[in-house]
Amino acid sequence: MANEILEAVTIRLEFETGLDEEGMPIVKRKSFSNVKTDAAPDNILAAAEAIAGLQIHPLSKVAQIGTTVLSH
Repeated sequence: MANEILEAVTIRLEFETGLDEEGMPIVKRKSFSNVKTDAAPDNILAAAEAIAGLQIHPLSKVAQIGTTVLSH
């Protein structure tokens, strides 16, 4: 049976910066790595919202991206 170990966590914030010629939203992303692997989702969201408060454009999405290592 394989073991799964969470090695790294990155958060990605997406901001809507306007609309293109076809009326579709333009999305810009900012990523932050070296997030503690044991950080609670509520704390990650709170940090993302605090960062978003420093931006001009509205926050549209927060994603937590985990890198796992598989071993025997």
